[in-house]
Amino acid sequence: MRFPLLKYPKFMTWINRICAYICGGIVLGASVLAVMESILRKIFRAPTPWSLNLTMGIFIWAAFLGSPWAFQELGHVSVDMVRELIDKHSKSPTRRPRRIIAVLCYIPALAVCCAFFYGGQKLCARAFQFNSLAPYNFRFPQIISYAAIVVGAVLMAITVVFIMLDLIGGGDKYL
Repeated sequence: MRFPLLKYPKFMTWINRICAYICGGIVLGASVLAVMESILRKIFRAPTPWSLNLTMGIFIWAAFLGSPWAFQELGHVSVDMVRELIDKHSKSPTRRPRRIIAVLCYIPALAVCCAFFYGGQKLCARAFQFNSLAPYNFRFPQIISYAAIVVGAVLMAITVVFIMLDLIGGGDKYL
């Protein structure tokens, strides 16, 4: 039986899609910077002191903003051998055993999101307290990069919770 209140919410789909587009923009921008840097370095023998450092500093945003979308769209790596085996031997039309295994498998993912959040907020607090700058030629506040960990962890955790609720409510997308 399907419980409509536990269905994966549309607003979360939109939030994750916007984050995925931002992530794509960051990757595209980083690629353009890398090509520009290569041309400047090889052809003009005049590399920029900041492009590589900026790319490294913002690429963390791409990783953490893209992760919730990967969860939502099943783009992450998963091993379905156990669930397929349970499906094969279970005669349940609701696929309840597979649903239970799926929910249980998302619990460690939620724990990792919580660990990312905890570590990220500690890093942010330390960077804020000491006003630390990135150890690159292009010096920017480290809290900018560390905030990506916190934002990404929160979005991932919310996404995983909604996926688990969708599974509990009878949804089949995340089975």
